Amino acid sequence: MKRRIAVFVFLLTVFSSCYKNHLYVQQEWVDRNFLASSRVGTPDPRQECPPEGQRLLVAWRFPPYLFDEQLKLVLTVRFWDNTEEVFDLAIVNLKSYAAFPFYGKKILTYRIQIVNGNDEVVETWEHHFWTPRIDVDRR
Repeated sequence: MKRRIAVFVFLLTVFSSCYKNHLYVQQEWVDRNFLASSRVGTPDPRQECPPEGQRLLVAWRFPPYLFDEQLKLVLTVRFWDNTEEVFDLAIVNLKSYAAFPFYGKKILTYRIQIVNGNDEVVETWEHHFWTPRIDVDRR
């Protein structure tokens, strides 16, 4: 059953999201209706405190010549409160996916970089509102 869900999420990501080169990215809202028990009316202890927020789904499919470079995914997320978080994830399969939940937070923009073993950026996917951060010294 878990395998079917994973395949469904991957296909959903591939066919209903943004695509650039070897990356597929989807941003979605998560709330009480996200839980299957909300649809079918089964008992679920998570209904008492359901997840609320957003999540990013990132799927990838790299050719073998790129995959052999020991790739890693670097996700930088900027939130509406102007904070930023960076996540690193080693890519261990040619094609796979990862979900990054941000419950209780609102995503403003994000950037995904694929970095090889030599710390060179191989591929970048940027949200259309992504801009480099400008820190101003306020002394």
